[in-house]
Amino acid sequence: MPDHSALDARYFIDDHVYNCPFCNRRNVAYYVTNWFTFHWTATKKCMVVFVRCESCKYISMHLTYSVLGFELVMRRDKDSIFHFKDLKQGQPIDELFFYSVPTSFFVINEHVPKILRELVTEAEGCLKSNFLTGASACIRKVIYELAIHQHASGGNYDERLKSLKDTHPEVESAFFDTLLTIQEMTSAKVHEQSYDGWSSSHVRVILAALEQILNELYVVPQMRAEQRQAILKMKEELQTKPKRETTQEK
Repeated sequence: MPDHSALDARYFIDDHVYNCPFCNRRNVAYYVTNWFTFHWTATKKCMVVFVRCESCKYISMHLTYSVLGFELVMRRDKDSIFHFKDLKQGQPIDELFFYSVPTSFFVINEHVPKILRELVTEAEGCLKSNFLTGASACIRKVIYELAIHQHASGGNYDERLKSLKDTHPEVESAFFDTLLTIQEMTSAKVHEQSYDGWSSSHVRVILAALEQILNELYVVPQMRAEQRQAILKMKEELQTKPKRETTQEK
C-alpha cells in the first residue's frame, strides 16, 4: 500500500479537499469564497485567495504571484462557492502559494499560553517570508518566555534548556537536544552577531522541536485530564444507575 502521509503536511490535498488549520480535520471539503489581485510592486501583481472550511466555516487567506482560475460550483444562500480550475496535472496546490494565514499548518492549541502561541506564529510568519533574523529572534523569545513560565533555572539559554529537559523527563529528550545543538541559540552574544550560519532549514527544525515540546507540556496533560474526567463521569453514572430487577413476580 503506498504511503500518503506526506499529504498530512499540506494545506491543500487537491482542488476539493484540504487539511483545515482551524478545526484540525484532515481531508475535509473546502471551497473558495473570494479572491482579488493587488500590486505587490509597481510591476508585480499578487492574488489573494480566501478559502472556507466546510466543517468549521473558518476562513484562511493565501497569497500567490500566479494567475489562478476558478469555476462556480453552486450558490448557497448569499454565498457563491468556487473551486480551483485549470491546475497543472500533478502540481501540489501548496506550491502555488508563498504565504498563508494561519502561517502554521495547524493553529496552535489554545492550552498553550497565549504569549508562546503568538511568538511561534510570528516566527512561522517570518520564516514564510524568509525573514530569518526575525524568525530566530522570535524563537529565542519563545525559549525565554517558556523558561519563565516553567520556572526553569539557569542564567542563559543553554542552562535553561537543560533545566527544562531535566524537569520534564516525559518529553522526548531529542526535542530539547535539537535546540541545544544550535549553538547560536545558546550564545550570549548580541543576536545579530551570532546569526551567521542560520538557514531556513535550521529554523524549520527548531520550530518543529519547539512545537512538539509545547504540545507535550501543555496539550497532552490537558487531554489526559479531560479523558480521565470523562471516564470518571461514565463510572459515576454507571454506579448511580438504578439496578434492573433480577427477580420475577410469581
